[in-house]
Amino acid sequence: MKPLKKLIKDLEIIDFFPKKHRDYFYNLEIKGITENSKEVESGYIFVARKGTQFNGEEFIEEAINKGAVVILKESPIKEVEKFSNVFFIQVKNIKKALSRIVLNFYSHPEKELILIGVTGTNGKTSVSYFTKNILNKAGLKTGYIGTIFYETDRVIPALETTPSILKIVSLLKEMVDKNFKACVIEVSSHALHQDRILGLTFDIAAFTNLSRDHLDYHQTMESYYQAKKKLFTCYLKPSGKAVVSQETEYGKRLTKELKPILKDRLILVNNEKIKAEILDKKNGLFLLVKFGDKEYKISTQLYGDYQAKNIATLCGILLTLSYKEDQIISYLKDLKNPLGRLELVTEYKGAKIFVDYAHTPSALEEVLKSLKSLKDNRLIVVFGCGGNRDKGKRPLMGQVASVLADEIILTSDNPRFEDPLEIIEDIKKGINGSKPYKVIPDRKEALKEAIKSLKKGDVLVVAGKGHETYQEIKGKRYSFSDQEEVLKIIREIGG
Repeated sequence: MKPLKKLIKDLEIIDFFPKKHRDYFYNLEIKGITENSKEVESGYIFVARKGTQFNGEEFIEEAINKGAVVILKESPIKEVEKFSNVFFIQVKNIKKALSRIVLNFYSHPEKELILIGVTGTNGKTSVSYFTKNILNKAGLKTGYIGTIFYETDRVIPALETTPSILKIVSLLKEMVDKNFKACVIEVSSHALHQDRILGLTFDIAAFTNLSRDHLDYHQTMESYYQAKKKLFTCYLKPSGKAVVSQETEYGKRLTKELKPILKDRLILVNNEKIKAEILDKKNGLFLLVKFGDKEYKISTQLYGDYQAKNIATLCGILLTLSYKEDQIISYLKDLKNPLGRLELVTEYKGAKIFVDYAHTPSALEEVLKSLKSLKDNRLIVVFGCGGNRDKGKRPLMGQVASVLADEIILTSDNPRFEDPLEIIEDIKKGINGSKPYKVIPDRKEALKEAIKSLKKGDVLVVAGKGHETYQEIKGKRYSFSDQEEVLKIIREIGG
């Protein structure tokens, strides 16, 4: 607990009420902070912020009834006389105010940690996960906040890739209390665009790549790119270093735009100096890793051609942390794909079954290209597309599947509030009769059909959901894990 006056000392306050009891409220011991009225407890500050879906100011009365003693808001204070036991504060910028009081409440844990931020369309989960694992193995106790989970000394299910500043800072505080020295954070374009990480600055920022995704939100690729760029222009420490992969034109553009600003603090990977080349991939990637004139051959337990690019980005991050090339190489051999990233779930009837998170055209293309070399017979893909998201990528994913897969089963992903059959119709436009396919909207039945048809030498990939353990249908989340369903089906049919 901390007195209110210590939490609000940096705020740009426009007005407050009641004025005659200011000193009393300033000395109140605050027990917690939230922007969710359902989480309010006695002695809390409720931050009435307007989000993308809800306006917090509509829940002020509910928060007060649950015990909020301070209300932070951006709009003028009026009609609050009936709440005489509550202190209202109007601030100039609610996002800045939220960030400052949270950091003050948790005693600025971000100052005690090396912060590493990773952004990009594809690869940020793998790069972040690998970085966290290697740093821990090297003796630098490191936490993780990202798509598959949040990890301190415990593992917490992730509701979103980059959570609110409230959640992030509370996790950082937990890490500091447990003697962590670093934290790797996946930074999404939504979080950057919304300034969800306001108040944090990173020691290292890494960019993997950029391809079509989230255009339902960003509208254009330019807007999407500018959101990603903010990690380097707004959230990198003055002494911070940037690692930028040259695997896409957007990476090359970012390099050109950052060079005048960062100069020797810019490390480029997936170019002629730092890269990983695939020598063989039948039983995990066998790589030639290059650091300038130095070359190392190494066997790994990784699957997926794209992991070679992720390894180069990982190497760039580790080099900025002053690890030597031979040290880095020694750690690579033990890496395994993260949960739901070309995860080999099992083998059945001599066929390999993978689960992958690929939910963009470029990600699906990378996955299918990677798996083609593993098949001795057919490459079968089961996938759908998320509802209430970028509809333009649906036919593109259908086109990718029709070019690279031998058999396609279209099914439901997270339809949300859309009709699964209408989503499938959009995907079918990209297939356009070029490849036979089946439509089985029930995801479990689609998996069952695919598994029953497997023959020796086949490779089956179930794409789209990866690590997720639910299906989102009409506002509700129903328990569903591709990995668990695959194993359950095999048990049911006598595998």
